[in-house]
Amino acid sequence: MNLLDHRPGTSPVHRAPLGVKYAVLLVLTVVLVAWRQPVVVGAVLAGVLGLYLLARLPGEFLAPWRRGWPLLAFAGVARFASGVFGPVPLSPLDALGPALVVMAAVFGALAAARLLVITTPGTELLDGLAHFFGAFRRFGVNPEAAALAVNVMLRTIPWVGAAVRAHAEALASRGLRRGPVRLMGPVLVATVGHARATGEALAARGLPAAPEPKPPGPDYTRGA
Repeated sequence: MNLLDHRPGTSPVHRAPLGVKYAVLLVLTVVLVAWRQPVVVGAVLAGVLGLYLLARLPGEFLAPWRRGWPLLAFAGVARFASGVFGPVPLSPLDALGPALVVMAAVFGALAAARLLVITTPGTELLDGLAHFFGAFRRFGVNPEAAALAVNVMLRTIPWVGAAVRAHAEALASRGLRRGPVRLMGPVLVATVGHARATGEALAARGLPAAPEPKPPGPDYTRGA
């Protein structure tokens, strides 16, 4: 089972420290979320594309669109609906612009996250995340399990997009309309099956290791 899509290389992006990659991803994501203006989003997309070119992986830039277009479409439709039917209703034409900006912002965040994943070995990603979650061990967090969960999530998002696309094509080949109602059931069943298969594969490899139970403390109630 390949949890990640690592693309080995010797580019400056590949050789950059993991902490720098996470910092760049965080900054880009915050900018996309906080300043959803067309100029800002366009500049961030240009910057992300430049990083893909620097990593010598220009063909991977559009992968989040190919694999995750249902998620992007959902974000755009939700923003469009909130503009048309919100407290201050906009005309469909006026609501279209912000919806496209939201889609571009989500795409930029996914593209930046994917660049981190494909330019970093899976073991290094897991170690870095485990180190981060180690600060929360005192609150009962299992760092290794949390790190693995994040990586599986990053891998599952494009898989769900691919499942939606495959079922939509299957409906179209039968001459049926590709509506969300017809897609929801098959995609949900496929996603549950994928989750079970992933869990079984991880369990077969002993991942994540269950934490050792703590020895019981002294019982001060005895003899009271």
